[in-house]
Amino acid sequence: MGKVSRTIMMEAPVDDVFMYYARPEHVAGHFPEEAKMKVIPIKITEGWGVGTVMRIIGEFGGRTMQWDSITCEVTKNKKIVSKALNGPFKKNVITVEFEEINDSTKVTFEADYILPQSIIGIIIDRLHVRKQVINGMDSSLQEVKKSVEEKQKEAVKEVTVESKN
Repeated sequence: MGKVSRTIMMEAPVDDVFMYYARPEHVAGHFPEEAKMKVIPIKITEGWGVGTVMRIIGEFGGRTMQWDSITCEVTKNKKIVSKALNGPFKKNVITVEFEEINDSTKVTFEADYILPQSIIGIIIDRLHVRKQVINGMDSSLQEVKKSVEEKQKEAVKEVTVESKN
């Protein structure tokens, strides 16, 4: 039903960007305030890898939704895939891909979801949900970019100061 993808360039090494996304609670804080997004760790595997389960709680379309999501694929500095284990969606798969380009990182964030209730779900998606998903992704990507790039600038300053001493 809904497949939304957004891409952004971040002026930071792929390892830094990947590690930021490997901790889902970092990203949850960057969704629009009205989404009231929270991520609660339920089961954490080593390195927040495959098998990590997080509870997602947020407001979408004025309705509070909650589901558990499991990390089902991790390829270091390349890809993280998670999918809903339960909740309001028939399908909800999130894929974040990373590509190193020079000293920057291209991030592609994709949400592949199906709302319940067949025809009604399609109508609700087209009228409201898809727009919220797109706005949330755009906002999140911009905020993560800002956070990662600020950390990168601070790290460069520290190295510059140390090398002068």
